[in-house]
Amino acid sequence: MNELSWKLYAPLSVEGQTLLVERQEFPAEMAVRLGGAAGIVLKAQEAQEFLLHLLTGESWVNNRLVWAAPRLHIGQKGYNLSERARLALIEALQALLVDVQGLPINPPTQNSWQRTILHLSHTPFGSLQEALPQLGEAALNLLGVQCVSLWLKGERELKLAARYPQGSVPDETIQAQKHPIYLTILERNLVLAVDNVHQDTRLGEVRNALASRNIQSVLQVVFHGDSGPQGVLSFESHKTRSWTKENETVALALASLYQHYLQPVRTEAPRFTRPAGAEGRAYRLGRPEFEAYLSQALLLAQRYGRSAALIRVRFEGLAAEDHELAARELASALRQSDSLAAWGDDGYALLLSEINWQGGASRVGHRLLQKVRNVLPQVKTSLGIAVFPQDAGDATSLWQQAEKACTQASELGGGIRLLTPGADVLEDAISKDALTLHFQPILQLSDLELVAVEALARWPRVRGVRMAGEFMPLMQQAGLITHQDTWVVERVVEQAALWRPSGVNARFSLNVSAETLSDPSFPGKLQSMLAAKFLGGEILVLEVREEAILSDLEAASRSLVALKQMDVIVALDDFGTNPLPLAQLKRLPVSWFKLSPSLLSAENAQLAKVAIDTAHAVGAKAVAKGLEEQAQLTRMRELGCDLGQGHLLGWPVPAEDLGALLVWGVGS
Repeated sequence: MNELSWKLYAPLSVEGQTLLVERQEFPAEMAVRLGGAAGIVLKAQEAQEFLLHLLTGESWVNNRLVWAAPRLHIGQKGYNLSERARLALIEALQALLVDVQGLPINPPTQNSWQRTILHLSHTPFGSLQEALPQLGEAALNLLGVQCVSLWLKGERELKLAARYPQGSVPDETIQAQKHPIYLTILERNLVLAVDNVHQDTRLGEVRNALASRNIQSVLQVVFHGDSGPQGVLSFESHKTRSWTKENETVALALASLYQHYLQPVRTEAPRFTRPAGAEGRAYRLGRPEFEAYLSQALLLAQRYGRSAALIRVRFEGLAAEDHELAARELASALRQSDSLAAWGDDGYALLLSEINWQGGASRVGHRLLQKVRNVLPQVKTSLGIAVFPQDAGDATSLWQQAEKACTQASELGGGIRLLTPGADVLEDAISKDALTLHFQPILQLSDLELVAVEALARWPRVRGVRMAGEFMPLMQQAGLITHQDTWVVERVVEQAALWRPSGVNARFSLNVSAETLSDPSFPGKLQSMLAAKFLGGEILVLEVREEAILSDLEAASRSLVALKQMDVIVALDDFGTNPLPLAQLKRLPVSWFKLSPSLLSAENAQLAKVAIDTAHAVGAKAVAKGLEEQAQLTRMRELGCDLGQGHLLGWPVPAEDLGALLVWGVGS
């Protein structure tokens, strides 16, 4: 396959990374490539099938591509597709297949803007100058803007190439030397939505030029290439406004039409350079540039109702020659959309531009801490984390919270600290062994023989015992989930060692989080715990949720394989809530499928049957979870379910009553 023959069709921004959509013509058909040279090649018909699954949200697996909303895995890379990113990918594939192949994919033409885009994509224009009037009018009508400006890359600058409806084009440039922060921001974005140019720090360097033309808000789409930004299409309004997700999707679709008529840009041109002395390294960002990224991240987080985080890292005992090594380790753990800057003489500031799940900031913090400790074990490292908007509602407060948390972490001897309300009390409960475990039986449905007991964490409080579901969200958010996992594993292994000499054959089951599952050292630590008590892995059942596997598919798969080799039973918890593709299930060493309680109802009997058959198809056992009524038990037996758990078969009992459960059994 000729690498040089691939033509870029659309660069899409996903989690701050650029996902390339390319095409190549062959004598018999056209091929689509996603993710660049290390990505995946789809035949036109396969691309059409993938598009239909994107539209419906249904999972799809093909060779090295796995789609299980919202996760998209291409080769070795994984992406969390936001709604905007999914729509942008849908639009790109629709336009490509209709434009190049004319495939009957039934694009949703009921919306006027989609009809307009499809009409323009089929209109033959000889050049950009010929296409500009219609493309410009479409932009003015669809987005309600007053002007469209097209900037193309020159030598270390952007040069104005066209402006509609203005006829003549003035000699205007945006130079790397005078506008370093703005050009660096363009490198990291596909779409730049600015509601008010006078308040957004990202446009500080070009604000005067925009104000001179009475531009109050802009929506900009960046054309990316292998050597960095190749141009910018700027949709400009004379009034302040709030850009919607649909506005951004329309802008992306219009930009893809413009790209058809752009002359090839030289790929050997150097990337826009950072400010003098920056040496192009992320961890050399200056404070103004870092603060501009922070302002941008908070604006986007506020607009789309998501979270961002600021992490303050402080080193004690770090030799001058090791600063470079520490910075490299920190930078290697971040995404392209995140930022890292030297902060003072003793550490760094990190920006996590988007957090996609609860506890995500603490998860990154643990990864950063582990990477630094691996190469600099003698250095005391302290991390203070502040999350927007949970911990602070503006940049100033976020800085204060991160600094305060970092100071507390340092005073406690290093490690990670979050100032999430209530986290200190929960952390104290773990460290002082104030949590307890209750155990619930798991029975074989055919004869109600005891097969396992599941360990469930409880937190005794003055006002009553709190169930795991009540304090686990705080545990996740505060970054304590791995500590809690370790505590549970240690206590369960102790109980297993206590009762094994009595001839008890039941297994001990417990839940582990995504953070623990993705930790490459976890299987080894578990092996050491078991060996210290002269136990084998067959005594344990580790329950993991599907989203824990999808959050880091590669790391999770490695841990699951290692656990399987230790004879540990792996159970997929709440199966049916966020199902993995069947092809992926076949490759994972999962022995139990614990069905979601929603499948127990009579109206969901057919779905339950499918889930049970799926488990059996991959050689696993099906476990009915949450059994409360005799009718549910009867139905699950009739459907062929293997095991069961729930109040009907036995309530959780405290550890002091575990002997009765193990020796005499429950529920018969």
